[in-house]
Amino acid sequence: MISCIVTAAGLSRRFEGNKLLFKYHDRPLIAQTISNITESRSVDKIVVVTGFMNKEIEEAVVKFVQDERIVFVNNPNYQEGMSSSVKKGIEFLVSHGDRIDGVMVNPGDAAWIHPFVYDLLVNAFYSYRPMIAVASYKGRRGHPILFSSSLVDDLTSIDESTKGLKKVVDKYHNNILQVETLYPGVTLDFDTYLDYIRVKNALMR
Repeated sequence: MISCIVTAAGLSRRFEGNKLLFKYHDRPLIAQTISNITESRSVDKIVVVTGFMNKEIEEAVVKFVQDERIVFVNNPNYQEGMSSSVKKGIEFLVSHGDRIDGVMVNPGDAAWIHPFVYDLLVNAFYSYRPMIAVASYKGRRGHPILFSSSLVDDLTSIDESTKGLKKVVDKYHNNILQVETLYPGVTLDFDTYLDYIRVKNALMR
């Protein structure tokens, strides 16, 4: 079983308004991100971790996406950073006793990651069984990133003060599978409106 934790709790400090509610293809970013994941054949559960404006985020998803794999988990400690949301998602999965082969982490603002990327990453993970598998474009790592279930303890101990997920990635750097996607969307960040323009230009090339 592959579970995907979608981090959707942040304050969007560098964006005017909540970037997850910014319209992309006539729907909020977060709804487009979740929609793309639901179109994947390989993701069994989607844990959307909310925090800042949690009600608005949930409503934005439910309005556009209906899928029984989606569950919402609120992170009251969202101001502590993304690490707290990842840990909250992991704790939810562990507490429900699901059999987990891998845990995928995906940003809520990655609305341009095509569904095939999720399938490609999961298929490579099952084929080669690395500790970590990460989507890449032209050798550059991006998102999503998929962790073996054997790393659950490492993931629940991350903290922003110690580099968050990067600490786990660094620890297992010798057992990382970099999955080339040939798709630029996996490396694109969106923190400001200028980033949005850059994303549109990159995807039109």
